[in-house]
Amino acid sequence: MTRLRAYLRFIDRFGAIAILLGFWGIFLVAFAQHMAPRLGYLAGKPIGLDAPCNRPECDFSVFWPAGKLAQAHEFATLYSPPRFIDAAGQMLIPHFPYQTFFYMPPTLLVLAPLSHFPFEIAALSWIGFCIIASLLLLRLAGYGWAVIAIGLLSPAALIDYQLVQFGMLGGALMLAAIRLGQRYPVLGGALSGLFAIKPQLGLILPVLWLGQRRWRAFAACGAVGLGLCLLSYLCFGQGAWRAYLVQGRAQSVALLGAPFDAAGEQGWGASVYWMLRSFGVGTGLTGGLQIVATLAAFAAMLLVKWRPAQLCAAAVCLNLIAVPYEYTCYMTAYGVILAQSAQNRHWRIGILDALLFLWPSLCLVISIATRHELTPLIVLAALWRTALPRPAPVLPAPAQE
Repeated sequence: MTRLRAYLRFIDRFGAIAILLGFWGIFLVAFAQHMAPRLGYLAGKPIGLDAPCNRPECDFSVFWPAGKLAQAHEFATLYSPPRFIDAAGQMLIPHFPYQTFFYMPPTLLVLAPLSHFPFEIAALSWIGFCIIASLLLLRLAGYGWAVIAIGLLSPAALIDYQLVQFGMLGGALMLAAIRLGQRYPVLGGALSGLFAIKPQLGLILPVLWLGQRRWRAFAACGAVGLGLCLLSYLCFGQGAWRAYLVQGRAQSVALLGAPFDAAGEQGWGASVYWMLRSFGVGTGLTGGLQIVATLAAFAAMLLVKWRPAQLCAAAVCLNLIAVPYEYTCYMTAYGVILAQSAQNRHWRIGILDALLFLWPSLCLVISIATRHELTPLIVLAALWRTALPRPAPVLPAPAQE
């Protein structure tokens, strides 16, 4: 029996390394193939349809036109799907079915300055800024270089680079806010208030401050968040907020009510909501069950006495459970906490660790194969692996002489 256990342990450890390096290598090659053609745009190559989403610079084809329209204060066009698609086509590639814009006005505080630059320069500048800012935030938060490198090259981060999204920066900001907030509550709270720009990436943080009774952090979070909302009002006027509240929120509801498409963007989903929709649950019941999941995540964050070493992992996983609009491109912090957990175990990993880490890139393939989105189950497994305490092993008593 002892030999069998040693053999299984050997298979688990070296099988994990083989799986991790093999699939991660494939993902890195695919990433390079997807990103290399985009560099040609800087040399004057016409804008084309970029992998993996078949849109110019993926989600940046929404962000850049949105910034342009915000500069012009054309908010009726910005938040109207047909008018926005037409305007984006005039700026980029005509007659193309672009996605629509439904973010809150504080997001425009980032997008409007970016849109002053040419499209490709703005996209690559945003990617570069996110990498540098994320590296600095994670380093200030006390993460080692190995964990940072693994996190910023994790499958979730590679997806975020390709989509030109906020996920990597949001993940680094969340981890920095939590870690720095333990010593400097006002600074941690202020950093968490920046999530007014993209609230779903840090929804759990005010609950965390309440659970820890860090009132200064909670107050700083609210002050910075409200300050950004006020700044967006001063910059863009009441027209931006009126259009968002009337048209933008209606778009959000319509998006959540769309049928589940395993091969589409829902296949990259990471929320309880998308998982339930993939099993054919109706929108009304799904919405109710998502509220239950959100309240359960908040209760766990409030009531469980998380140890300092487990706090970041718990917050990252519970935030993914709490938010209905989540995708794997927002899971860079998830990659960081898994890397930190592996380092805490002196890099002794098993097949489960490898599969958890690789999941953001495997998610779409699994969704297409099974017709179901399973990421919340993976997140719960990661929560168990990284944040939940385990009993110490019972050592045999020394032999009596």
